[in-house]
Formats: sequence, C-alpha cells, structure tokens
Amino acid sequence: MNGLGGNSAARAGLQAARDERQFTTALQLMAAVTPKELFVNGQNPLTLLHGPLSVGIHGLTDEQCLKMAHSIRIVLGALLERVQMVTEEKVELDAAIKDLLTTVAPPIKEHDVGE
Repeated sequence: MNGLGGNSAARAGLQAARDERQFTTALQLMAAVTPKELFVNGQNPLTLLHGPLSVGIHGLTDEQCLKMAHSIRIVLGALLERVQMVTEEKVELDAAIKDLLTTVAPPIKEHDVGE
C-alpha cells in the first residue's frame, strides 16, 4: 500500500481482510480501503469481479464461465495498468520533490519581490 499512498488504517484494513476466513467479508474490508485511483470506470474492481466469480463457482455452464473469464481478464488488466501507473507516478513525484528540496535556491533579494 505504501506505493499507492496507503496509510496505517488502509494497512490495518488489508491485514484484517487477509486474516478473514469468509471471502465476502474479506472483499468488503478490501473494497473499503481500495484507492479511488484503482477504480475502473468509477467502479471498484474488487466488487466488479466478486459477483461473476461467485456465480461461476455456483453453477454457470462452461460457455458462460469462459465468457465471464474473458471479461474478468479485461478488468484485471485494467486494474493492473492502474496500479502500475499510480505507483510509477508516485515514484516519479517523490523523486521530483526530493530534487526540489535538496536544490539550494539563491536567496531572494528584496527588490526582486513584487516585480
């Protein structure tokens, strides 16, 4: 979570989800701390994927499961792209901020102010 700007509450939520034995409850815990940057077209990808996966396990035909698998692959691909983008942007931003903070700027002269 650190790469996505996670905080201690988010980490605690993910840990609770990891320790949870019931998948639906774990999914709700994870969904509550999923960064909005990871949403796909405004939808939480975890919530989007839960329904089709649950239904498939409980009785779709092979053809229906294959169709669902294709859609799931597309949503997972979009989610992974967002994770990569957000993580890379954060690393680049952190480096830029570090550069700015470590660069010694010349002192501002009083006659330069307000010009």
